[in-house]
Amino acid sequence: MLCLTPRRKTNTKGIIGTAGTQEILRAISEEGRHVQTVSIGGINATNVQRVFYQSASATKQLDGVAIVSAIIAAKDPKSATEELLHLVKSTPPFVAVSLANLEKKQDASSLIAQIPGVIRAVGEKSPLSHNMTNLVVQNFAANVALAVGGSPIMANYGEEATDLSNLGGSLVINMGTVTPEGLHNYSQALQAYNLKGGSVILDPVGAGATAVRRSAVKTLLAAGYFDVIKGNEGEIKTVFGSMVQQRGVDSGASTLTDAEKAALVRVLAARERNIVLMTGPTDFVSDGERTFTISNGHDILGRVTGTGCVLGTTISLMLAVSPDDKLLATIAGLLHFEIAAEVAAGRDDVKGPGTFVPALIDELYNIQAATKAGDLRWLDKARVRVAPTE
Repeated sequence: MLCLTPRRKTNTKGIIGTAGTQEILRAISEEGRHVQTVSIGGINATNVQRVFYQSASATKQLDGVAIVSAIIAAKDPKSATEELLHLVKSTPPFVAVSLANLEKKQDASSLIAQIPGVIRAVGEKSPLSHNMTNLVVQNFAANVALAVGGSPIMANYGEEATDLSNLGGSLVINMGTVTPEGLHNYSQALQAYNLKGGSVILDPVGAGATAVRRSAVKTLLAAGYFDVIKGNEGEIKTVFGSMVQQRGVDSGASTLTDAEKAALVRVLAARERNIVLMTGPTDFVSDGERTFTISNGHDILGRVTGTGCVLGTTISLMLAVSPDDKLLATIAGLLHFEIAAEVAAGRDDVKGPGTFVPALIDELYNIQAATKAGDLRWLDKARVRVAPTE
């Protein structure tokens, strides 16, 4: 019997987390050793399902967990034990629908064909997009959500998440402003949505810029499950665990080939068992098995504050109506947003970043309206390809 400690205790040397646990399980499996494994350390009702789900390798998973504090410190230890046992035996709400969909489309053309249905569903259902983001982009994000067809709320107080997570929407955690209070609120909201099965997007803004932000990324990854992690190359490298020094929120010069970028998002998505989107001149997106490139968008997006943040808002609406294939939802949001940007940038009335923003909001609305009316000519601009492997 092997006992793994995924979280920090005062008498241990470091954190291995679910990623480290997964590596150990994979190594045991590869050696052909039939060793039973139990994880211990900081496990409770808010994270026990995620520990099982994200630590599992393709060939081996944990046999159990050892929990002390969450039982002994409970007011009713018997009830706490029963709840934990129920959670261990249940499929996590945040993956239940996705796991049940056994017929996810594998090729780009089939995925693109499904996108109009996702966009129409957003317009028909007007799902909630709960944004925990910085003050700079709150108004922009709210207007984008309305244009796309959703219902936005800007709520950074974690206590509100318990009620908001009951409304069938998605949560966007934008790490633009990092404070201890903010991290507590983010973690509280993340756990509330995980328990209800609502999708959560992490936008690790400037993740590699400072030691504080690198630490914040680790804190959030340990706090709950993210359905989508979206960032530029520097941010995604930081989430993966590479030491990258960013200059502010910019990615900086790329150091990877296209094949290496594709491998990075694929490996990270497989490790976290979610969707990873790396934005740039060409976007790379993967669910760990299917990996695609998207080469839409326009350079002017980089001249406007918050365009990456509101891309997260757009994707969150797609996730709310298409939880059974989160890769499809992510690509739908990406194409809706980036093709709208292309069209807006080409308008005669757009003279620069100042006139681009209202035009972008107009074109996001126009794509939603056109799709609802059955006019799909805008989708002819989609440039989606299977990502290179070598």
